[in-house]
Amino acid sequence: MPSLQKALPPELADNALRLYRECLRRAKFIGSQKHNTGLLVSMVRQQFKKNMNETDPDKIQKMKDDAARGLINHIIYESEKMTGRKFSG
Repeated sequence: MPSLQKALPPELADNALRLYRECLRRAKFIGSQKHNTGLLVSMVRQQFKKNMNETDPDKIQKMKDDAARGLINHIIYESEKMTGRKFSG
């Protein structure tokens, strides 16, 4: 299966730290709307911390793809909300 990270800017997709920071930004944004910022931020931190010592390149790529998928889904959701159009099938 091809990497989902191609949909993200390369400087974000290729760098786990930047991906982590963008996930935290999205968690804070969603949390501020839903009034559960602390919970969402701690969930993101917990997932990255749990996997920070992973050395298997395939597992790392899968985790990065999962994070990228979450970011892309949120971007699509926000775009649909703003335009009133449904972009995904």
